[in-house]
Amino acid sequence: MVPKVHILASIPPFLLLYYFYGNLSLVFILGSILIDIDHILWYFLRHKSLNLRKAYQYHRPGGSNEKDILHIFHTIESWVLFLFLSFFHKFLLFLFLGMTFHLIMDVYDMYKYHYSDIRAISLLRWIKRHI
Repeated sequence: MVPKVHILASIPPFLLLYYFYGNLSLVFILGSILIDIDHILWYFLRHKSLNLRKAYQYHRPGGSNEKDILHIFHTIESWVLFLFLSFFHKFLLFLFLGMTFHLIMDVYDMYKYHYSDIRAISLLRWIKRHI
């Protein structure tokens, strides 16, 4: 899903959270957008380039023929870690909520457009396949 859609879709829940929690709800937006930093990390590790435009194109459907891409913050293990950490501080709870919102949108998009096979869902399974 494109960043613009993630940003626009995050605004209504952000506004709702802002009504109840004020500035802390900004962390929700951070979690729902910055989770995609792993796309840039993957592109950098593969191509030794921090060209954001090329990284964006690479991760668009059809932008790469690569399968089994590892987006570390999009894995089950990362999600479970942030879930666990969310019990210890409100900042981490809102970060987790933003990440979860982002992942729900990604999963919907992947199945809607039939490209669910290009991203690794589990870090441990990805490591097992590549050792």
